[in-house]
Amino acid sequence: MQQAAIRITGEDLLDETPSRWSGPHVGRRLTEAMRTLALLPMGGGGGASGWPAYVYEWDDLLAQQAQGELERTQAMQNRIRLLPSSREVQRMEQCIVWPAEYLARLVPLLVAVNAVAWAHSLDRDSGWIAAKRGGYGDTWRERHDQGCEIIARGLRSCRVPVF
Repeated sequence: MQQAAIRITGEDLLDETPSRWSGPHVGRRLTEAMRTLALLPMGGGGGASGWPAYVYEWDDLLAQQAQGELERTQAMQNRIRLLPSSREVQRMEQCIVWPAEYLARLVPLLVAVNAVAWAHSLDRDSGWIAAKRGGYGDTWRERHDQGCEIIARGLRSCRVPVF
């Protein structure tokens, strides 16, 4: 039995760490930071309880089974929320400030970098941002790319280690 040799190049790996900061790599790290931020538990200001929202009695469960709702109720009760690792949170904290730090005087680029990174974290594109905020998807993407290049130049000049 012969096995085919698989050759993986840098283009095949989406998250290969380059030797120096580049605009596309900055964009990937910002998207990753937005995903991590979305996974963090956000308090609503009120106290949260570990108790279930409603305690079901045996009669309630039988009635739900008769109506076909029991599986849905059990699925809601068995939900878990995966939290990001401490390393992911650390990276997010480092990355999330880059647009404000390096694009403070270039507000349109700052807004575009944050908006498109947020869209990418939701598996959307710049056209989705254009539909929500107006303008053209190409303009949003171009501003995002320009902003990421400026951030990459700033990270290189500050000698921030690539991750």
